[in-house]
This record gives sequence, structure tokens and C-alpha cells, in this order.
Amino acid sequence: MGATVVAPGAKSRASTPPPSGSLSLWLWVAAGFLFLAGLWTALFLASRRIDTRTVPLATQEAKP
Repeated sequence: MGATVVAPGAKSRASTPPPSGSLSLWLWVAAGFLFLAGLWTALFLASRRIDTRTVPLATQEAKP
């Protein structure tokens, strides 16, 4: 079996950083996740504060 020869000073792929495009994509994904989490939290808190007993079920004209 032959030995693999690596030139001195050559870097492996594992030690190279990802291209800047993929890093930018992950930042957009993280920002979108944080935005949706904040929106979900705001809607959840708003729905806990509303009093549904004040909303009429139907108008008088809509009742048979």
C-alpha cells in the first residue's frame, strides 16, 4: 500500500473556514428564527390578555 504524501504547509479542508456565502445564509436563517420566535411570543402574550367574554357570538340579525 502506498503512503499519502502531503506537501509541507498544506492545509486540510477541515481547517478552512466556510465560504462567506454560506455564513451569510446561516445568519439570515438565525435572524428569521429569532424574528418568528419574537412574533410568536408577542401574539401569545396578546392572546392571553384579551377578554373573549366581551366579543358577541353573533349579531341579532344573524340568529335564526
